[in-house]
Amino acid sequence: MNPPLKRLLLSLLVLACASGCSLLDTSDAEGTRGRGARAFDPYSSSASGAISLSLMAFKGCSILPNGSPVTKGSLALPTYPDLCFDLNVDFPLPADPSHEPQARMTVSPGELYFLREFSAVDIVAGVHTDYNDRKRPAAWARLQSDFKDLDWSGMTVGPDNWVQEQPGVFLRETRYENAAWMLSNDDTLLLEVLDADGNVRTSQTYLRSDFLAENAEAGRTHVVFAVNGLARPTFPDDPVPVASPDGDGLEYNTAVKVSFAGSTNPFKSFTMPELTGEGVIRVTWSLRPQKPFLFPVSFVPEKDRPATCYEVGPDGLATDTPVPCGFGLTQKVQVGRPQNGRYHAPGESVDFVVSLQDGDGHALHPRDSMPSYLDYMSEASNGLAYFNSFMLLTWRDGSASESGFKVVGPLQDLQVVNGTYDPPYFAYPRDIEPEYYVSPNTPYVPGGMVHRPPTRFTVPLPEDAKPGTYAILLKGHRNFMGERLNRLDPFFFQVGQTQPTTYPGRIGNCQVCHNGVNSLSNVHHGVSVDHVETCKTCHHDESKGHVSDFMHRIHINSRKYAQNKGDCTLCHLTRESTLRPSLIACEGCHPGTHGNEYKDLEFEPLSAAPNIYGNCANACHVTTPPSEHVLPAR
Repeated sequence: MNPPLKRLLLSLLVLACASGCSLLDTSDAEGTRGRGARAFDPYSSSASGAISLSLMAFKGCSILPNGSPVTKGSLALPTYPDLCFDLNVDFPLPADPSHEPQARMTVSPGELYFLREFSAVDIVAGVHTDYNDRKRPAAWARLQSDFKDLDWSGMTVGPDNWVQEQPGVFLRETRYENAAWMLSNDDTLLLEVLDADGNVRTSQTYLRSDFLAENAEAGRTHVVFAVNGLARPTFPDDPVPVASPDGDGLEYNTAVKVSFAGSTNPFKSFTMPELTGEGVIRVTWSLRPQKPFLFPVSFVPEKDRPATCYEVGPDGLATDTPVPCGFGLTQKVQVGRPQNGRYHAPGESVDFVVSLQDGDGHALHPRDSMPSYLDYMSEASNGLAYFNSFMLLTWRDGSASESGFKVVGPLQDLQVVNGTYDPPYFAYPRDIEPEYYVSPNTPYVPGGMVHRPPTRFTVPLPEDAKPGTYAILLKGHRNFMGERLNRLDPFFFQVGQTQPTTYPGRIGNCQVCHNGVNSLSNVHHGVSVDHVETCKTCHHDESKGHVSDFMHRIHINSRKYAQNKGDCTLCHLTRESTLRPSLIACEGCHPGTHGNEYKDLEFEPLSAAPNIYGNCANACHVTTPPSEHVLPAR
């Protein structure tokens, strides 16, 4: 070290000692608690220093993500209803609210939060029952709904969208588009936290443009007239509705949903006031300034959280030591040792144990069992959420439930499924649904509500299982003290060989747009961009949305997606992946291209050939790929 630099360093050390701190003391290093965020990602719960807040309202009442209405408690809130709808009672909903709300929404005082989601819904069931009348549903939305004060000028009737919800049973949705409020870009959401006396204790203003997702294709903002339980029409645009013999009769619903989600600005946070007891989160939308949304809350300090989670032992599983729960959701799997000690052989069974934990590594359930469905509905599941058909049907948001797993492989064979229920790779379960921790039928069978599902599972591999890397896909949801998170994580094991294999690599580049707070890990199901090819293992028919259909619809209809929408090379990495166009793939961007010429194929069962997934390239377009699209090079 040269003498001048040595003298400068000694001078700094003397000053440091005189001031009572040590420049060479690294015990309080960056990344430790008390020094701010340990991750530049506001969706990382306690590691980020900010907790994502979801606010959900249904017909004027605050609701929890499980569909239960939230009580206003002892607060004097004249505009908050005394009776609310419980979304878990029936579908379609009755005409009038009949439930005195009992659920409570809790938040943590002193914690840093940011608004991740704001969603509000109004709906009427069995009111507009003229199958061919599009005017009355539109008039209700404009003149009678909770959103009648918005600017509805310019609204148009959009196309009809038919979805086969189960074999032989269809849903027809007519969407309304282009209202001035739908196209607005400069409106704001003012979030205020009030104490029990109505005093504003903190506030934050969010721009609508701060939110990534408001797309109807993803279950977000939409206005719709829907008819459930239909049989296939006898001919295109048939004006006579026919109830499917496999359904429960025709059900008519008209709904307005306003939903902004996925905060893109990690600095728009606020500290939840140091309060106890009751209070209110008030959200005032600048497009509806005279009618703010109210979300009654209970402030529960960290020291008062009950010890309902568990310490985790060296084996990664829960011990018997109870601890308070933290925020976040971490999914872990322990795969049993294969018989030969190296890889699983065809015909062997894969044994694995699931452990669901918070972001601080505390188990959310005992070692051998998960919470019951009754625990979930009564907010006693430490936030773990299960499949909820009523939320799926009424709220129209598939990200709110469906916790479970799927085993698929080998990775190199994960191809898009077209026109069949049978994927060309091993999948357990075989159909599109995952293996739910709690089956949709469980709540309705004797003892189902209190049944505690196991954490250990066994999946038999086929005798002809192809060699390669297989994946256990865990899909989880958690709602805890205002935080609503979705996660989809893969865990790998080998079959037939020790050498790993990987995905086909036909699509990708999602990280070009989905990075940082906009990453796929923070969008909808919460799957990493590295594993985006796992989407196809569940989304391969219309009941769940075919991946080639909804991915095009989401991006072509997104105001946030500014790229050339005819440039297929951004997402398609191989030319092959672009050369199997079908009606369902192309209509995502080009609805009605052929008019009604091939419309009837939309209602053919998957066992029929051709159907909506037919390969248009082989039929007509094999020699002339669409000239207006930029395709990957040969």
